[in-house]
Amino acid sequence: MRIHNYINGIEGVAAGGTAVANIPVNRRYFDFRMFVTGNLAGGGAAQDADELITNVRVYVNSVVIIDLTATELRKIALLNGLSLTDNQIPIFAAEPWRATVTGEESVSWDLLGQQKCTIELTFASGTENLTFKMNASFDYGRNVSVNDAGEAQPLLAIVKKTTNTYNAGSGQFDITSLPQRWPIQRIELQASAGTISFLECYRDDEKIHEATVGENNAILTNQAMDGSQFSYVLAFDSDQQVSSALQVSKTLLVRPTFSGSNQCRVITEHRSNGYV
Repeated sequence: MRIHNYINGIEGVAAGGTAVANIPVNRRYFDFRMFVTGNLAGGGAAQDADELITNVRVYVNSVVIIDLTATELRKIALLNGLSLTDNQIPIFAAEPWRATVTGEESVSWDLLGQQKCTIELTFASGTENLTFKMNASFDYGRNVSVNDAGEAQPLLAIVKKTTNTYNAGSGQFDITSLPQRWPIQRIELQASAGTISFLECYRDDEKIHEATVGENNAILTNQAMDGSQFSYVLAFDSDQQVSSALQVSKTLLVRPTFSGSNQCRVITEHRSNGYV
């Protein structure tokens, strides 16, 4: 059974402040749901969650596991067909859009035996009447695999989400420095201005993806995904199977075509076998 409890003792909830939530580590976590309300200073209009919280970082044993804007966290959920209330920012350890419950739980965060887990939230300046709650979904189970001797051993397969930013010009732009140590589930690209009209992707000199943004979004729609949440979505696991991740031996080249010069922010979702 999954237990839903608030995370207590969160300090630093204030306009322009940074709040820190200390997460108990004797549990296996599936998700964290943050609910925040507030309005513009001086009695202005109420704001949506990603206008009140700018950035979210998750650390396990002081290693950054997630470092995304609140908007990006919401867009990842919307990309996968989920509905969100305006005051909600979700962090999914287990991913509910996976085709089976086993597939969802396989990437949950087993924190038993870990030293520390914290979630750091940066609040926007110039707001007032802030309220904030975080609800965590967890149990006391373990993710395990069975070795050749028939023994169950703890298993970690967490999905890290890291970002890179590139100063891209108009036309084709080669991205060659994305992390490739672990299997890559997805790559989301967001241009700061203009659009991405076309994208190619090569793994070890083999072309593995090419499509216009319209064609790619149509393919994703057939998989119940909303590709319009980002400028371009490379979903290697669009069938929602964890095992469909991209594995790279030598080189990874992502080649988008931009309508104009921009700063392109790239989110890489890669599956790690530990909190490293």
